[in-house]
Amino acid sequence: MNYVEWLRIRNYLRIVAIILGILVVLAIVLRVSFARYMSPDAWIGHMHTSKTVVTHVMLPDGTKRTILDNAADRTHVVIDDRGYAGKHIVVTEPTSRAHEDNSNVNFGSVAVHEIHHGAVTVTTIDTNGAVPMLYYMALADFVALIVATILAAALAREINGHLEISLTKPCPRARFALGVIAVDAAGILAASLMTIVAFYLCQLLFESARLDFSGINARAIAIGVVVPLAWYAMLLAATTWLYRAYGAVLGFAWPVVILLGILTAIQPTNAVALFVHDVAWTLSRLDPLSYVSFASPAYNGAMGDAGSSDFGLRFAIEVLLFVVYGALAVWQWRRVEA
Repeated sequence: MNYVEWLRIRNYLRIVAIILGILVVLAIVLRVSFARYMSPDAWIGHMHTSKTVVTHVMLPDGTKRTILDNAADRTHVVIDDRGYAGKHIVVTEPTSRAHEDNSNVNFGSVAVHEIHHGAVTVTTIDTNGAVPMLYYMALADFVALIVATILAAALAREINGHLEISLTKPCPRARFALGVIAVDAAGILAASLMTIVAFYLCQLLFESARLDFSGINARAIAIGVVVPLAWYAMLLAATTWLYRAYGAVLGFAWPVVILLGILTAIQPTNAVALFVHDVAWTLSRLDPLSYVSFASPAYNGAMGDAGSSDFGLRFAIEVLLFVVYGALAVWQWRRVEA
């Protein structure tokens, strides 16, 4: 049992919990502040004029329907309040007052669909739909990657100043290193789970949250779990081999990755630019983040092009990078001498 690493994980997770707790408290304050704007009455107050006729109807299934009709503006709004199932809002108005192009937007649990019929535009808004798990995994990975970066110097810290003590522990070196990796992996996954729970609680403050685990979301969960682990293993190997400068390795890791991404994305216009592009692209293949891409759930793709046919290959590469980088870190750990 690696108690030192468990204590380090406990301290970092405590910090993560405090930060997430502050975000939840801010969400509570926001919910209380905007409570008066989150009901059909808010729509009535926003659109109500002396010429607006407001009608309240109770449908047979218990749905509360509010109808706003403004003949002067040729605007007709129907709001069906279905409680925790969300609201279904249909706005019929002149095209001159709406957007120029048809729009179909899905943002979290809110779906907006707009159709133009000549001089009339019908906009349908549905709230409290199932939220794609992809969004939660994107937030969770953001936190997990930060935690993974902080934890990635575990073996370097043991080598640089504590090696004599570490070598006296009654267990083989490989087992000790694998134990450290296992503990850190558990901490990274715990940080991801804590982030998901915190943002789920934030969503519950505004609506009855439902999560979508199907299709690209299931693939996003899979790739979202392995990417932070592969990133951790890469930095663990780098800091173990460059243990005297592990602080610099961790500090420059993100700037270097971002720079490689920019150089890879820029289209070359001459021979020098082509050479730089090719070198950057080749080096980026060693980075687990280069196998991750983001797209809307409306597009049949996700983190790591989760909806595409090569998702299995990308996922396998992430797992392979985790194994290879982890093995390199363990190998170097076994080679160091006091």
